[in-house]
Amino acid sequence: MIKPAISNQQSVKAKCPDCDAELNVPSDTEKGEILSCPGCGLELEVKQVKGGCVDLQELTIEGEDWGE
Repeated sequence: MIKPAISNQQSVKAKCPDCDAELNVPSDTEKGEILSCPGCGLELEVKQVKGGCVDLQELTIEGEDWGE
């Protein structure tokens, strides 16, 4: 019989800035990582990780400037 792996990884709770859904952010998440909100699907960038707090911001992808 194969036993399922048990994860001891802690997670930090954060809220989506758009829909206020609760996200479980792994404690080993680093600044710059991209997460997806389970509620609205918004792509979120981790801006800061400090202690038990995680600061999330909507991911913005800048378009190219073709001199227009």
